[in-house]
Amino acid sequence: MNDPTSPCPMTTDACRVATSETPDAPITLALFDLDDTLLDGDITRLWSQWLIELGWIDDGEEYHAAFAEHMAAYAAGTLDMEAHLALLLTPLTGRREAEVREQVDAFLAAEVVPRLFAQGHERLAWHRDQGHRVVIISASPIHVVGPVAERLGAHHALATRLEIDAEGRYTGRAQGIRTFREGKLAALEAWLDEHTPALSYGYSDSRNDLPLLEFVDRPCAINPDPTLDAAAQVRGWPVQWWRQQG
Repeated sequence: MNDPTSPCPMTTDACRVATSETPDAPITLALFDLDDTLLDGDITRLWSQWLIELGWIDDGEEYHAAFAEHMAAYAAGTLDMEAHLALLLTPLTGRREAEVREQVDAFLAAEVVPRLFAQGHERLAWHRDQGHRVVIISASPIHVVGPVAERLGAHHALATRLEIDAEGRYTGRAQGIRTFREGKLAALEAWLDEHTPALSYGYSDSRNDLPLLEFVDRPCAINPDPTLDAAAQVRGWPVQWWRQQG
C-alpha cells in the first residue's frame, strides 16, 4: 500500500465533522501511534509513576530500574514484550476494572492531557474534518490507550487487551494480539477484515513501527528516533518535529 512520495500536509483547521462510513464502505484511514507521537512521553512510564505514588507499587526504585532497562531495550529494538507486560500488569492484579478506570481518568486529566502535542490535535482534527477514520494504535495496554483515544476524538483504539475474570478483576495477564512491532500490523489487519481502506495515513516516532509505516500509503515520521529518521530519509517520507528541539 505504500506511496513513499506522498506529502504529509498540516493544517490548523480544528473543525470536527461527523463521519458516515459503514463497516463495509471504503474508508480513508489515519493511524496514529501514541507514545512520543501524539504524547510528549511514554504513557506507561507516566502511569507507573502514578501507581507508585498511589501505593499500588511497593518498591518504586526497583520498579523504576526494571522499567528503565525495558525502555533501553525498546529503543534498541530488542524489548521482550511479554516481560514488559508482566511488569506493567502486576500492579493491577486483583483490582476491579471500575477501580482502575477511576484512577486512569484522574491520571489522564493530571498527567497526560497537558502533555499532548498541539500539532497532534491539529492533525487529528484535519483528518476528522476530511471524514477520515481515525485510529490510535499503540503497544501500550488498552486500559490507558482506550480512554486517551476517547479524549482525542478517535474513532477506534487498537492496543493490547487485558484479561479480566468473571468477577470483573484484572488477572495481570494480557490476551490476544500484542500490538507491538509486527503485532501492530497483525492487529490492524484483523480489524481491516471489517473495514476496507481506500487510502491510509500513518504516524509514528519509533523504529519499532517500521512495519506499520511501510504498510500505509502515506507514512509520516513524527519526532523520529535515529533509526526511523534515517529510514525516513532513505525512503523519502515526510519528517516532522512536534517536540521542541534544542
